Formats: sequence, C-alpha cells, structure tokens
Amino acid sequence: MLRMLYVSGASRQLSDDAIQEILAVSRRNNLRDGVTGMLLWADGVFIQILEGEAKTVRGVFGRIQADDRHRNVMVVLEQAADTRLFTQWSMGFRQLDAGMAADRKLFEISRAALTDRIKGDDGGLFLETVLAFSRDFVADLEQPARAARA
Repeated sequence: MLRMLYVSGASRQLSDDAIQEILAVSRRNNLRDGVTGMLLWADGVFIQILEGEAKTVRGVFGRIQADDRHRNVMVVLEQAADTRLFTQWSMGFRQLDAGMAADRKLFEISRAALTDRIKGDDGGLFLETVLAFSRDFVADLEQPARAARA
C-alpha cells in the first residue's frame, strides 16, 4: 500500500460550495476506488494524504494534477505502508481556521516547510505534523460519541 502527502494551491478563489462539491466527488470516487485519506483546506491551500494501492493512489493524484483548480501541485512524501491511518474515511475533511492556535501552528510549520521546498532531510516532520493534527481532529469528532455512551 502507498501513502502520499501532497500540497497544492487553488488556481482561483473557491467558494465553500465549490469545496463541498470537490469533497463530495472525492469521497464518491475514493469509496469506489478503495482510497482513504484526509484533506485539509485553508487560505487557498490544499494539504492531502491519500492511501491505498499504489497504482490507484497514483491514478487519483494524476487526476488532481490535471484538475485546473489546482496549481503548483507538489508531492511532499510517498511511503510504503502496511496499514491505513484513515480506515473510516474515504476522505476526511477539515477547513482550517487561522484564528485557532492548533490550526495556525500547522500552517506556520507547513508554510515554512514549503518555503524550503520540503527538504528530504526533514525527518518526516511535515508528515508527522499533519498526522498529529488529524489524530487530534479524529479525537475531537469522537468526543461527543464517547460522552453519549458514558
């Protein structure tokens, strides 16, 4: 299995409805193709992790590269993986808010990393930051469910 982290910029201003449409189509296609992952969006920037069979993930990424809503598409990391991190999501989603401390921290780290074009020797810091953020996001989503069971 392959896990891919990429970033891109929006080629034009995208409304909330346009983002929701991208998300709906992605979820439908990913469910069909057996791809899971997480999409973060803020300030005209996409940060996404895709995971699944290598050929399939690369096919999804090829469609993203050809999509005229994306510009400066850049693979940050590709790695082989034994297990999925996002088993429950065909595409998890979070729109980041620059006013929230945790979101602001992620974007400060990612923007700094992108400014340096993601050096190969970053030790996986960018991926670990995105994954840590997504784990916190999952925990926040599950919190009401846990409280209801208690």
